[in-house]
Amino acid sequence: MKIKTNTMKPFKIIIAIIFTLLLSVSNTHAQQSVKELNLTNEQKQLLKAQKQLIKKNRAAFKASLSTEQLAILKNNSLSKIERQQALKSSLSNSQKKIITQNNVSVKNAKKQFRATLSKNQRKQLKNRFKGKQRSVKKNVKKSLRNKIKKNRGN
Repeated sequence: MKIKTNTMKPFKIIIAIIFTLLLSVSNTHAQQSVKELNLTNEQKQLLKAQKQLIKKNRAAFKASLSTEQLAILKNNSLSKIERQQALKSSLSNSQKKIITQNNVSVKNAKKQFRATLSKNQRKQLKNRFKGKQRSVKKNVKKSLRNKIKKNRGN
């Protein structure tokens, strides 16, 4: 069990970079806010289709990874950023094409979903994202302060 989490962690990091737009849909906070939006059946179907698209895209990208690329993801001696850069530089043209196609299809799915939202639903989503941005900024500032304090203490 421990081996799976170690091998999946770097992969999730890379996927997070590739699918940054997708992650906001898949977290639990987003799921709660989706329930509060009182979505129509059409909107629920669009979200369901979008989630299936994400899974399909991830599987296609994962299947395209070579053994060397998987080794890069499993290499714990590299930092997260170094793994990301190494993987990025090792991507073939077809893999880059998969990534761009995935991004385009996700953008289109989001655009299609946004077109179905009412004014009230848009307002609720906008307020949710504003609150999330504030908390992220606070966390970043707090961690920077802690790092500065640690550096001064040394």
